[in-house]
This record gives sequence, C-alpha cells and structure tokens, in this order.
Amino acid sequence: MAHRIAPDTTGPPAVRPTHFHCYKWSGSGQEWERLGKTDTLDLNSPDRPPTRTVDWLIKSPRFIAAAHTDPQTARDWLIGEWDQVRDKAMTPVPEWVNSEERAARALKAIETGCWPSYSQWLTGGTIVFLAVVGSDQTCH
Repeated sequence: MAHRIAPDTTGPPAVRPTHFHCYKWSGSGQEWERLGKTDTLDLNSPDRPPTRTVDWLIKSPRFIAAAHTDPQTARDWLIGEWDQVRDKAMTPVPEWVNSEERAARALKAIETGCWPSYSQWLTGGTIVFLAVVGSDQTCH
C-alpha cells in the first residue's frame, strides 16, 4: 500500500493528513535481538518496528495503539505514553528533558509533517518505541 504523506519540513505537506496514527511497539531485549537476526530491518517485516518513522504506515495495523483526527490529541497521547515510559527508564531521563518542552516540539513536528518518534529502554530489559504519523483517507 502506497501512502502519499512523507516527512518534509521545507513547506506544508502536499496532502494534509486527515488523521494521525499513534504507534507503540515494545519487546524484551531478547526479542529485539532475535528480530534483528531473523527479521532484519526489511520494511515488509511484520514484527519489527521500522527504521524510518514514516514506514510505520506500511507495518501491521496491530501496532496502532490509537488514532486521532486532531494534532493536539495525537501529541497528548504521545506525551502521556512518554511520561509512563520515562518513569520506568533503565537509565534515568535527565531533568532537563521535560514533558512540557517535549510536548511543544512534538506538536510542531506533527503540524509540519515531521513525525515524532521516541524510544526508551526500560528496567527489566524491555524496549519501547512510540511514534505519531499522519495519514490521509487512502490508508483505510
């Protein structure tokens, strides 16, 4: 399935997103390593998160944790998930990486089509990937 929206911060997107997919993937360090050996970084790989944020759109819809029509609501989902992940980080997130500033940057990124993506290793050896990617009606 081909999607017409890709990150471009040089100007407004040619096609405006009609909604925003909120993606979440988590797995153990062992699963991450196994997928890296057997699944590779192939874009069509069903089980591993993509290397490029926009490529979430070609992954399985099972990775969609939420969908929103409003950029602020998509941003709120992302920051809410980030706050939960941050509290369980394997290496403490520095105090200067605060949610308010991150929320402002994430909203600007969503509004300009430069899709935000975060990842974090958690205590217990789990890694979490979060992303927001805009799409138009052609994805459904």
